[in-house]
Amino acid sequence: MPATWVLPPEVFRDFLRQAGLWELAERGDHAALHAGILAAEMPLFDGPGFDAIGPRMAVRSSAMEEDGKTQSHAGQYESVLGVARTGLQDAVRRCWASYHGPRAVAYRGGKVTPGAMALLVQEMVDARTAGVMFTVNPVTGSWREMAVEAVWGLGEPLVSGLVVPDRYLVWRPRRTPGPLQAVLARTHLELATETVARQDRQLVVQGNGVVDGAADAPLARKLPRSELYDLCRLGLRAETVLAGPQDVEWVQDRAGRFWVVQSRPITTHQELPRGGNTLWTRRFIGERWPDGATPLGWSIIAPVLEHFVSYPGTSARFLGGDPPLRLVRGHPYVNVTVFRHLAFKLPGGPPPRFMLDFFPPAEERSWVRRAAASPDFRVYASILAETFREQRWRRFRWNPFGNWKAWDTFLAALPARLAALSAAAPEDALAVGTPLVRDYVKVHITSLLFANMAYEIVGPMLPEAARPALLRAPTGTITARVNAELWSLGRDPSRLEAFLGAHGHRSSASWEVFARRWAEEPDVVLRLARLTADGPDPRVRLAEEAEETRNALASLRDPMLRYAVGLTQTYLRLREEQRYHLDRVLFVLKRKLTTLGARWLADPEDVRFLTVAELDGALGADVLRRTAARRAAEPVDPQPADFLDGDEALALDAGDASRLQGLGISPGIVRGRVRVIRSPAEGDKLQPGEILVARATDPGWTPLFARAGGLVLELGGMLSHGAVVAREYRLPGVVNIPGATTRLVDGTEVTLDGRGGVVWVHASA
Repeated sequence: MPATWVLPPEVFRDFLRQAGLWELAERGDHAALHAGILAAEMPLFDGPGFDAIGPRMAVRSSAMEEDGKTQSHAGQYESVLGVARTGLQDAVRRCWASYHGPRAVAYRGGKVTPGAMALLVQEMVDARTAGVMFTVNPVTGSWREMAVEAVWGLGEPLVSGLVVPDRYLVWRPRRTPGPLQAVLARTHLELATETVARQDRQLVVQGNGVVDGAADAPLARKLPRSELYDLCRLGLRAETVLAGPQDVEWVQDRAGRFWVVQSRPITTHQELPRGGNTLWTRRFIGERWPDGATPLGWSIIAPVLEHFVSYPGTSARFLGGDPPLRLVRGHPYVNVTVFRHLAFKLPGGPPPRFMLDFFPPAEERSWVRRAAASPDFRVYASILAETFREQRWRRFRWNPFGNWKAWDTFLAALPARLAALSAAAPEDALAVGTPLVRDYVKVHITSLLFANMAYEIVGPMLPEAARPALLRAPTGTITARVNAELWSLGRDPSRLEAFLGAHGHRSSASWEVFARRWAEEPDVVLRLARLTADGPDPRVRLAEEAEETRNALASLRDPMLRYAVGLTQTYLRLREEQRYHLDRVLFVLKRKLTTLGARWLADPEDVRFLTVAELDGALGADVLRRTAARRAAEPVDPQPADFLDGDEALALDAGDASRLQGLGISPGIVRGRVRVIRSPAEGDKLQPGEILVARATDPGWTPLFARAGGLVLELGGMLSHGAVVAREYRLPGVVNIPGATTRLVDGTEVTLDGRGGVVWVHASA
């Protein structure tokens, strides 16, 4: 650590009393206190060790509540760099005032202990590079990995989100006693992944201050491998000395020596959020109903889903007794309280990723930053008891080695069953169609589970460079192939009738029975086709990817691994294929129900305002009253909350406005301007290379991927449809950015890191 002199909290408290500000501090009048500190006269500072500090200093804040084992306030308080001795008093004033600034007060929830801030006055290091290092991976929770971010010059632009860093993941020794770990660190460090970012500007020490200047090597790697390993060994020593995983701010001087300027514990001892209100989310279900659900559509689909996912006995005993699904202001929500009990974290390993996707960001962090966590075995036991008591395995095609064969059987019978549904009388449509939907779900729900499990288990077993080629459908998904046909349609619009005859059942909200389908919006389809036709022939890309996948699979020598990869590819293919064919079923069902609605209603599609139960005894006048009342009822919420805590919308921590952290779903770094799109019908607003920002993307959105330079979504996961197709298009993507469609506006310039899951916000148009 550089030469350091400390101003303890007692000095801050004495200052507040002498300046007449103590009463404001006790009263919690933060606005007045902030202004008062900035206006007050500062004492002269001196003491043992101060003379050892050079002429240039860094003044760093360190509040007493900050950087503990249960919470971290990193970035909430001000630090001042390049301070001359004559400027020390002003720098101290700014740091103390930041303790009562609006951002810090809001972060602490209004909790304040008067004068509870120390300051570190450090000798300024003339930095060649700087950055942050986590001795365990803060995104996945894996204790097998260290994460390093590095920039040219001083690290302040990185901490402030102004510079995109290089990102390195390094495999480290597993947790062992300190002396043994120090020995292992000499031989057991290995670079896992690296992302080198362009950096044109850097902050450097000059004279008695710091200045912004041009970077010497904008495209160069910031840390050679040997220096990266030296830094990681320093982090492991800090972890040993400070008795736990560390978040380290570091600087490398011009001579190549590394300095730790600050180290804080990574929060690891937070209570797991078991108990309390029911947790509801749109994250999994929102891409299926991005615009909300109709009363009739929901009353058809919800009971089918509940048949498979409802465990009323377990819910009543341990989970509060709420149902598995609900509709709130027109939007479906899933009860995910059970995952708080089912989730676990093996010592040093990451928790199951597909479970974390159901948690709000604060809960997700509480899981990944723990060393280990056991599941609630009572809930597991209760679910197993209900399963065996009711022989629930009969409801699913549960065999992971035979599920895909069950899908082939379903698909072979589908044409005849669709013909029977088409031939049925309108009043019999639900009696014929609902069992078809149920048979689909009994295969699909386990296919989805197996796809997530296979992706999570097999992915880490593969070489990093080969993962993109191996973790995708071997000949492209059906969605990508349909989009290739859409490109051909853009070149030859006369093929519209044939295209709609084959794919007119597609929509951008495919689980909603009454969603608008391509066959009903030919003008929208032609606009999408013309947009995609501007780009290169996608069939060339599909052929190249298929060849890459064949070659990568052939290079695997282990036959068991090759089999596991093949099974994973099968389920990734089904991930898109199954949704495509559900669209076919629901479109036929929609047509039959609107035919039924024509018996009573001027607009046959107004039948969507009824429910299944109401259709049975429908009478003309009563139907008119019900549909008119529901049409005039409260509209669907245009900005539904991602999570509900009981009945209340859960406010999500917006985090740093210049650095939006989400989940990276498709690797790559791209810089561009944002375009917020509300529906595929607005696709012509998207200019080539712009960053597409949306709530969620169902398959009907994906033709826009050929035009976009990157993808930012509010909802999603590693195997959401947007993620699967984005990887096929090699489109960098980040999902689970709360409020992205309102926090980002058209023309905002951002850099998107699809591996690290970060969006850096640079400037607005």
